[in-house]
Amino acid sequence: MTVVDRAPDRPSARAQPMPRRVNHEASAPAPAAPVAPAALESRLPVSVVTLIAALGVLVASAAYAAGRAGYASSSWADRAYWLGQALVLAPAAGRLLSRRRLTPTDTATLVVVLTVAEYLLKVCYSPAGFTFTDELLHWRSTVNILDTGKLFTVNYGLPISPRYPGLEEATSALISVTGLPVFAAGLIIAGTAHLLFICLLYLTYRCLSRSHRIAGIAILVYSCTPTLNSFDSMFVYETLALAFLGLAVLASWRTATGQSGGERARWFVLAVLAIFATVVTHHVTSYMLAGSLLLVTVASLLTRARRTALMVGALAVISVAAITCWVIYIAPGTLSYFRPTVEGLAQGISALQSGGSSGAASTSAAPRGNQVLEGAAILAITVLVPLGWWQVRKHHRHHPWILAMALGSLGWFVALALRVGTPDGQELAGRTATFVYIPVSLVAGLALIRLVNAALVRRWKSAAIGVAAAGMLVLLFDGLANGWPPYWERLPGSHQVAGFERSVGPEEIATAQWTLSALGPGGRFAADIGIYPLLAGYGDQNPLQDVGYLYTSATYTPAIAQAARAQAVQYVLVDQRLSQSLPASGTYFPGDTTAPNQPIPIADLTKFNRVRGVSRLYDSGDIVVYNLQGAQVAP
Repeated sequence: MTVVDRAPDRPSARAQPMPRRVNHEASAPAPAAPVAPAALESRLPVSVVTLIAALGVLVASAAYAAGRAGYASSSWADRAYWLGQALVLAPAAGRLLSRRRLTPTDTATLVVVLTVAEYLLKVCYSPAGFTFTDELLHWRSTVNILDTGKLFTVNYGLPISPRYPGLEEATSALISVTGLPVFAAGLIIAGTAHLLFICLLYLTYRCLSRSHRIAGIAILVYSCTPTLNSFDSMFVYETLALAFLGLAVLASWRTATGQSGGERARWFVLAVLAIFATVVTHHVTSYMLAGSLLLVTVASLLTRARRTALMVGALAVISVAAITCWVIYIAPGTLSYFRPTVEGLAQGISALQSGGSSGAASTSAAPRGNQVLEGAAILAITVLVPLGWWQVRKHHRHHPWILAMALGSLGWFVALALRVGTPDGQELAGRTATFVYIPVSLVAGLALIRLVNAALVRRWKSAAIGVAAAGMLVLLFDGLANGWPPYWERLPGSHQVAGFERSVGPEEIATAQWTLSALGPGGRFAADIGIYPLLAGYGDQNPLQDVGYLYTSATYTPAIAQAARAQAVQYVLVDQRLSQSLPASGTYFPGDTTAPNQPIPIADLTKFNRVRGVSRLYDSGDIVVYNLQGAQVAP
C-alpha cells in the first residue's frame, strides 16, 4: 500500500492493485488518501502565504512597539498582536490542511516559514537584549566562559547550567570567531538550533509516514505546543539539545533502515555523536532521548523487527551509559537539582491516593478566554489521540517506529494527570509538553488526515476541511495564549512589580551591573522575584530564595536578624515600588507560595534606614541596596 498525496480529480474505473506486504524495518506505509475535487481546494500559492506571514510579523511586531511606547494595556494593541498572529498562522494552516496538491518543496517551505516567522516575533519582543529569565542565566554562563576561558565556572542563578555547557561552548566559539556580542551570537545559535530541530522533526515524520503531507500536518500540530515559541526557541540549553535529539532520532532510524552495512555504520556513528552532544548539553533532553530509543526497542521486539531492535537497542544502551557517566563524573549535582521536583511529585501523588488535596495550583486567575481555549485544546487532543491509535492499529501495527510513537503518545494522559493532580502540575505539564507532543503530533496527524479525507458525501468534504482548519487554529492560538509570556505581559511595556520580562528595564540592569563592579561576584542577596534573575545574570551575584520575612515587618527584630544570619544574607535589595501594587506574578519573592492580598507597606521596606550598623550602598530612587553584615539589633 502506498501513499497518495493527491488522487485524480475524477474517480477511476480501473481496479486498484492489491496491497502488498511491506518490510516495516525499511519503510512505513501510510493509508491511501483520496482528495477532494480541485474546485474545493485552496488555490493560495505558497509564495503568497509567505508574504502574508511576513505581513503578520510586521503587524505583531508593531503591537510590541506599541506596548513599549506605553500602550500595552490598550485593546487595539492587543488586537493588533492577535491579528498579526492570525496572518502568520491561518494561511499556513489552511494550506497544509488543504487537500489540493502540495509538492514536498511546498510543504517544507511552509514549515520553515511558520517556524522562522514565530522566531522573529520572539526576537521582536525584546530586540535589544535578553529579558527572559532563563536567557539571562545562560548569558551569565557564556560570559563566564569568555572571561575565564574555562568550562564549569560557577553560575549562582542556575548552578546546574555550567555542568551542561554545550550551548555556552557553541556560543562562545561563535563569538571568538566573529567578535559578535553575546546577545547577537545567542540569537543566531538559538534560532539556528530551533529551525534545525523543526526541520529534523519534519524529516523524521516524513520518513516514518512516507508522506510529506502527513509530516506537514504533524508539524502543524506540534506548533501548538505551548513551549515551542517560547522556551524551546530561547537562548537556553534545551533549545540546542532538541536539535541534537532530532538528529539522533533521525540518524537512529537511518541506522535501522539502511540498505547496506556501510550506510548503516555511517549513520550509527552520527547517531552516537548526536547522543553524546545531547548528553553534554541538557539533562532532561538526554533522558527523553534515551527513553525514546528504549521505547523504539520495545516496539521493535513487539513487532519482531529484529534488526531495528538490535541497532536501536545498542544506541539506547550507549545513551544510558553516557548519561550515567556524565552524571557521576561531571554533573553529580543533577540529582540534588531534581530532588525538589521529584519530592513534590511524590507528595502530590500520595495526597491524591489518600483522598487529600494535592495542592495543585489553580488556573482560575487566567482570563476566561484563555481557559476556554485551553479546555477546547485539551479536548481536541484527547479525542484525536485515540483516533490516531485506531489508524496505527489499522495501517501501521507492524511498524516499530510508529508503534513506538503510539505508545509514547500515552504521555499525553500522564501529563493531564500531572496538570490536575500534583503541586506545580501546570508548570510540569507545560515543561513536558515539548517531548510529549513529539509522538502526539504524529498520532494526531494520522487522525486528522483521515478525518479530512474520509468524508462520506462529496459535498461535505470542504466543510470537513474548514472544521479541521478551525480546530487547528484553536490549538495554535491556545499554544500562544497559554504559553509564554503570560497573558499579563503578552506585550512588552512599562515596569511591572515582581513580574518577569516586564520587570527588566534600564534601571534594573544598571543596578545589577553596579553590584558586580562595586561588590564583586557571589554576594548573597535578598531581592524580589523581578530583579532576582538580573542579579544572577548581569550582576553575577547569588540571590537567595525564601527571604520574604526580611520585607514584611516594620521593625528589624531579633528573630529576623537570626534568620538572616542563618541564611548568611549579606545584602538586601529593596525596590520601593513593591509598596505601590500587588505582584504581577502572584508573589513578591522567589520561593513564596502564598499570594499577598495587599501591597507591602512602605514602612516595612524602609525599616533598614533605622537599623544600627546597616549602611545604604546604592540608591537609584526606586531601588536601594543595603549592607546587612554590620546590622545590630537591640535585645
